[in-house]
Amino acid sequence: MIKQILKNENSQKFLGWIISLYIKICYHSSLWHVKNNEVIEKQLRKKKSVLICFWHSRLLMAAFCWNSQNDFKMLISGHSDGKIISNAVSYLGIKTITGSSRKKNISSLKEIITEIKKNSILGITPDGPKGPNQKIKDGFMSLLKKTSVTIIPLSYSAKFKIKLKTWDRFMFVTPFNKFVAVWGNPIEFDAKKSIQENQNILENEMNRVTLLADNLSK
Repeated sequence: MIKQILKNENSQKFLGWIISLYIKICYHSSLWHVKNNEVIEKQLRKKKSVLICFWHSRLLMAAFCWNSQNDFKMLISGHSDGKIISNAVSYLGIKTITGSSRKKNISSLKEIITEIKKNSILGITPDGPKGPNQKIKDGFMSLLKKTSVTIIPLSYSAKFKIKLKTWDRFMFVTPFNKFVAVWGNPIEFDAKKSIQENQNILENEMNRVTLLADNLSK
């Protein structure tokens, strides 16, 4: 019964609206601190494409970690839960690319490469949509190797949070909170290193900013 409701287009739109409303309440009722914002601002001034990477568990409030006027598109799964998220972020003015970062490849790869050539700003959860948690998929690394696009890791945390018992330990937050967003160092695929070495570098930086956000939000 629940699965049928989630697959219904009208239900997906309604749930997306509810989620977007909750996200807005959390944002406007809370204190926000952004660390290393100059990193993303400097990159945007170059007017080149950027991939903003954040773990799937930190998806909920990611849209409010920056306030740039640049168009921002997110890669969202085409599954029913992904469609709900896509509807939610659409109410926040964010466009989506339907697809996902699978183990061996990324669906909608051609569309993503087209957006990169158009110098678009893209948001991707490289461990989504099904994990394993905080492990970057091979398909995502192949994309980086093909395009040499700049990646900027991003994470946020909150003083009051609940980590759900999902595969990604999804972080649920409350209104009237204290949020801290942290931008990581820009990373580009290094052709002199192996794919595994490049993957380790990116994972380590994403984990670093995630841990820093957790510590600063206490």
